[in-house]
Amino acid sequence: MMASNAKCMRVRALILSGTAIACVASSGTALAQVVADAAPPQVQQSQEDVFGDIVVTAQKRSQSTQDVGISISAFSGDQLRTLGATDVKSVAALVPGFTVAPSSRSAPIYTIRGVGFNTPNASSSSPVGIYFDEVSYPYPAMTAGPSFDMERVEILKGPQGTLYGRNTTGGLVNNIAMKPTSESSGYLRIGGGNYGSYNSEGAINGAITNTLNARFSFATERSTKGWQVNISDGSRLGEVDRAGARLQLQWKPSSDLSFLLAGNWWRDKSDTQVGQVVLVFPKAVNVAVTPANSASIASILDGLGFPGDSIVNQAFTPTGASQAKWTTKPFFFQGTEGGNHYNPVPINNYRRNNELFALSLRTNWTIAPNVDLTALTAYSHYRQEQGQDISGWDIPNAISIDRARISSFSQEIRLSGKTSSLNWIAGAFYAHDKTNENNSNWSPVGTNIGPLRQLAAQTVAAQGGTLGQQQDVLYGFTDWADTIQQRIDTASVFGQAQYKITPQFELTLGARYTRDKARFVGCTLDQGDNSIASVWNVFFRANGIPSNVAPGGCVTYNGDLEAVIQSGGTLPFPAQELAHQQLKQDNFAGRVGLDFHIDRHSLLYASFTRGFKSGAFPNIDANVATQYAPAKQERVDAFEAGFKLAPTSGLTINGSAFYYDYKDKQVFGAVPDIIFVYLNRIVNIPKSHLYGIEGEVSVSPLEGLTARLSGTYIKSKIDEYFGFDQYGRQGDFAGQGFAFTPKVQVNGVISYGFDVGSNFNARLTGSGRYTSSQQGDLISDPSFHIDPYTVFDANVSIETNDTKYQLSFFVKNLTDKYYWTSVQGLQDSVIRYAGTPRTFGGSVTVRF
Repeated sequence: MMASNAKCMRVRALILSGTAIACVASSGTALAQVVADAAPPQVQQSQEDVFGDIVVTAQKRSQSTQDVGISISAFSGDQLRTLGATDVKSVAALVPGFTVAPSSRSAPIYTIRGVGFNTPNASSSSPVGIYFDEVSYPYPAMTAGPSFDMERVEILKGPQGTLYGRNTTGGLVNNIAMKPTSESSGYLRIGGGNYGSYNSEGAINGAITNTLNARFSFATERSTKGWQVNISDGSRLGEVDRAGARLQLQWKPSSDLSFLLAGNWWRDKSDTQVGQVVLVFPKAVNVAVTPANSASIASILDGLGFPGDSIVNQAFTPTGASQAKWTTKPFFFQGTEGGNHYNPVPINNYRRNNELFALSLRTNWTIAPNVDLTALTAYSHYRQEQGQDISGWDIPNAISIDRARISSFSQEIRLSGKTSSLNWIAGAFYAHDKTNENNSNWSPVGTNIGPLRQLAAQTVAAQGGTLGQQQDVLYGFTDWADTIQQRIDTASVFGQAQYKITPQFELTLGARYTRDKARFVGCTLDQGDNSIASVWNVFFRANGIPSNVAPGGCVTYNGDLEAVIQSGGTLPFPAQELAHQQLKQDNFAGRVGLDFHIDRHSLLYASFTRGFKSGAFPNIDANVATQYAPAKQERVDAFEAGFKLAPTSGLTINGSAFYYDYKDKQVFGAVPDIIFVYLNRIVNIPKSHLYGIEGEVSVSPLEGLTARLSGTYIKSKIDEYFGFDQYGRQGDFAGQGFAFTPKVQVNGVISYGFDVGSNFNARLTGSGRYTSSQQGDLISDPSFHIDPYTVFDANVSIETNDTKYQLSFFVKNLTDKYYWTSVQGLQDSVIRYAGTPRTFGGSVTVRF
């Protein structure tokens, strides 16, 4: 009887996808038969429509994607394997309008329909929510682990703040793992490929007792040969070392009550990626290096004690993804008696040591007929320590070791119910996050520090200091650290109801009220070796500004230093200490939607949605505490209308048009600094907007042959923003577009399944994606331009008809296209982050 129930569960899943089947008891007696509208009989897996309808929980209840009045892209676990998607980044490559770009400190930048947040900080949240089984991972750095043993992935576009309350102004990605069942089953997949790569994935599932089921799954990814090659000395980076595991226990003491306890773990010890430096822009002169001015800029840098020729010649024109530069040799200034006691630059330490552990408990209780109580308790802890060469120079311009500890606790309780004409949900949510981030930085040849060193050394000489004392200052300020701590509390209440006005019309009303409180402490400080303190104290005291930084102490002035200086000393100088900030905010998000079901296979919908992203604090090089001033919360008002049609069997046509009105969009920008030319902080763009259209066509013209073509067009524009560009230059940005927002993205997939003899079936799958040009900044600077690119992938698999054994081969970036997905400006250079070159490999899967 247990096996029969498992069969019936599979039957219900197939019924929802429109496949005609029969559920038969183990005795052979037909219990039920469901026939879906003239759908063809079930065929072997190789010949099924790989883009068939998928049941999703976008509205926290099971629905077909074609019945939800939201723009959704969904992929089953089988589809993800067929298309080679192994993490969130590779899923984004399948969805037009969804982009993932690396930041300068490796944290991914997620953008959906132009809504994203370009920040390098591990402790900054994203307006694109990433969820695992409805549990929020609020910080993008927490989402970098491998994806394995997945049931499906759902990508919801547009604000989702009504039912998902963690900063989802852009949309969200909901990853749904395979769940425990009573059926004894499992699989093991072993694979390998070029760059010395090898990997494994597996799961084992079954009943422990009559009421307790368990599922354990795991994945490993390794490579022994890096894909990046240092053009200076031939060394390599890009080795991969990732692993993950998941244990789930599902207890059902009764038919009305169930508990699901899940533990997730991953760790990443892979190399960090180095950017390709395409422009040198020394802060000391605030002018980009060109062939015409390189000699004069080199001379100026020589006068500041830097190796001018080496600096101006760092930029190069890449012709392939593997080309890069990074520091591999010790670097010393040419001092004779001083400057040798500072912390050495940590070269050849460009590797991650990051780990996440997450625990969740989901309780489902049917407390009355058609009324369910769901409680979701979750805790996650993320630990980061990664070294990276940020500038991409072969001498140390910007090298860092970034450390972070992030813990996040959340509790959601909700009631849901339904009648013949009403589906409703109401609940409350609370979260408490703690973030501790400490970035240790080395920049011996950071040019904006040169003038401070020179003036400080001259001061020491004028005071009769020895040559060693002069050199300790002249060659000091080679390293520093940035540290912040945050405590964030979020509480909200929410509700949504979908009412069937007539058999064809449905009205959706939803709302969420949220209150946030964030407490912040941070400063820039000496690493404890007196490197920054030695220069800082001499320079500021020489200019009449009090400074008493001890080794390991804060250098940040906890006040408006510029205002004090401009007052001529009539205002008291602020202390150098930890800066304390606090942010309290609330908001009211909501949704109004109207769905019109033309027939069982056709839907028209329109909606208005308001979403918010909470205000944010940065982790930055902070000269003064005013740089830590939080950005305001941002608001998006989204209008959307669309259709989902299935005019004939094997054909679906979906499309939508949308308009977003943006207020106080958050960006990680530059601001001028009285000492260091310009520094970073988070700023708000008062007014901006975007609009666009998207469409998708899926067709199965022949048995075994399926194809899908989807695309998005987006036009973004800043309406009001007077601020500073990446180089600290003031200007009016009205009329500029958003960063990391290509106008056009197109994705196509074609797949053909066929029988091979009487015992095997095969599938051939090819996919391609096109992304038009875009910018990595807000000013359309050519150096930040991202060229358009088209990338093709292919997959071939052969499988036994009982699905027990499978052999597959893949190629990613089939034509070995050189392209880049991100351009970042940091310290004295502009760098590109290239997409990976061609990779290929194969795998063997055994199911049991």
